[in-house]
Amino acid sequence: MRRTAALIAILVSVISTCAAARAGLPASQIVTGARIATIADKIAHAAVPDSDRAVASAFQIVDQNVPSGAVALQAGQPQVNATYVSVPVAICVDGKVARTVYAGYRVTTYVMTAVAAHDLQGGALIGADDIALARLPANGRLAIIPSALIGRKIRMATAHGAVIYPEQTLVNELVKPGSSIVFIVHDGPVALSADVIARTGGGMGDIVSVYNPQTRTALSGVVTGPNTVEYTLPGAN
Repeated sequence: MRRTAALIAILVSVISTCAAARAGLPASQIVTGARIATIADKIAHAAVPDSDRAVASAFQIVDQNVPSGAVALQAGQPQVNATYVSVPVAICVDGKVARTVYAGYRVTTYVMTAVAAHDLQGGALIGADDIALARLPANGRLAIIPSALIGRKIRMATAHGAVIYPEQTLVNELVKPGSSIVFIVHDGPVALSADVIARTGGGMGDIVSVYNPQTRTALSGVVTGPNTVEYTLPGAN
């Protein structure tokens, strides 16, 4: 019994000591992370006004424990680069800065680039109806315009909405090296044609070299169709 009484006395003493210590601590209050984020969000979005860039919170701001008193939040000058925005928010209590919290935001840049308008089979010839423009996050590569792909062949099956890059395609050779082709020369309203030999190959719009064995002349022109190359003399309308 005496031992039990002694233990109870010790516990009471410890509890009393802890209570006294707590009573001596200064009072505090909580400033919620949501309140801080409300201030920082406006600053971050204003710092990145471009329509081709989007801002999103990089992490959740935790609640902050600060001394009791009148609280005021003051946002500082944001630090902005191509991929990130940092917004300092000072928590002031009774006119003095108690703590500064930094809110972080990721910046995503978007581009309009060519994608498959529908599922494409490997080896298919790309037409205007096969390509669409889509707004996608930039990945460091230049955006692809549809005209750079039309008339080329897709190397492999490509799903609807997938980005198409030039290296995923092949030139649809309308003129092949060593083949006999028609070479048309335009001089104003006059057009002359001759059978020549293609030295290089190419697709629609490509410049290829040709050779006329009768005149032993090497020329070049633009591919305008299957086995057809045309050249317009300078100054001709």
